[in-house]
Amino acid sequence: MTQKTKPSAIQATLRQPNYWRYILGNGLSLIGTWMQRVAVGWLAWELTRSPAWLGIIAMADFAPVFILGPLGGALADRHSRIMVMVGAQLAATLSALTLFGLSATGLLTVWHLAIFTFITGCAVGINQPARLALVPNLVPRELLTTAISINAMVFNGARFVGPMFSTAVIALWSIHGSFLINACSYMALIIALLSLRIPAHERPRTDGQQQSLLDDIGEGIQFIRQHAAIRLIIAIMAMAALCLRSVVDLLPGLTSDVFGKGADEFAVLTAIFGIGAIIGGIWMARRGGLGDQPIVALWGVLGTALFTVALISTQEYMVALPVALGIGFTTVVAGIGMQATLHFSTPAAMRGRVMSLYGIIHIGGAGVGAFVLGLIAEHVGLRPPIAISAAIGIIIWCKVWRNRSEMSHNLQITPPSSKEN
Repeated sequence: MTQKTKPSAIQATLRQPNYWRYILGNGLSLIGTWMQRVAVGWLAWELTRSPAWLGIIAMADFAPVFILGPLGGALADRHSRIMVMVGAQLAATLSALTLFGLSATGLLTVWHLAIFTFITGCAVGINQPARLALVPNLVPRELLTTAISINAMVFNGARFVGPMFSTAVIALWSIHGSFLINACSYMALIIALLSLRIPAHERPRTDGQQQSLLDDIGEGIQFIRQHAAIRLIIAIMAMAALCLRSVVDLLPGLTSDVFGKGADEFAVLTAIFGIGAIIGGIWMARRGGLGDQPIVALWGVLGTALFTVALISTQEYMVALPVALGIGFTTVVAGIGMQATLHFSTPAAMRGRVMSLYGIIHIGGAGVGAFVLGLIAEHVGLRPPIAISAAIGIIIWCKVWRNRSEMSHNLQITPPSSKEN
């Protein structure tokens, strides 16, 4: 008799009925999201030829995540996370359909772009905590790190596939086609969410809930303040976002001013970073693991800092390519490790609120860091501020590394809960 081969962690995760339905719908939705972002950015430039308006549109996209993230976390812990996500997807669908109608009829103005981008951003702000907190309900606990890793691979894949599809749609049809396709992609995720079969006993109870949403948000903040190890993970996550991940947003300037190359080389450098990120996701997905995730995350942060130093220490474009691959790999390893750590160490009843802070830092931290470094670089060039931010990152890392044993001890792995959604 031939012995059955045990499926890999990735295969076992993708065989989970709830998870594969979710990841398929989410992948399609993310491709549509990136298609719309390309269309919005291009239209904003075509309508205004103004860098200031590009900044306004970007702010309209990301600012609501900062404002509504805590509210989304409280809603995710109080109500059905699936229904919170469905409501947010419906709002984003209506926004995309409105942009399609205005664009197709020639009535679209830059103010329309800003308003409906803001509405979509509000939907993302509400959706993000529920999306992050939902994953533990889709797979067994031992496959959670692998599921988070696959999510990261899908996200990084969509950020490249989406713009390519959008370019093809613009060339073969029209730019407003991206809005319609994005609306359809939201519906794909809604259908996937409504098809999930999560037992009723795993849904959070809403009976007897007396305190307000503001009280819920305050309770989440108090929980984080009282847990030193979680506070430390969030602090190093914020440092990595502000000081290290922001270098990716500065790649256009580095490609031109440091390496002396043009748009084609910038595209290749960005693609190499994405390949590194996907490889990092595959490695983490195959590796899995529970209790050692904080240490893996710390090694990822150090790797990102060292590769960042290497990137600004050379003027050779061919040297920068493998370095960008390393930055992509270590950045994703650190992100997955920190997200998995927060999942494993946070009670189910608090997970939406804690993960809302993760989402705010993950989405907005790198943008804020790039903004600050960009302002400084206007006066002293790109290399000095990036070098200083990497040095700050390494100093903070050393301080955390010295306390790693205490941090790992205090980050107790919470037992599985049957009251999650």
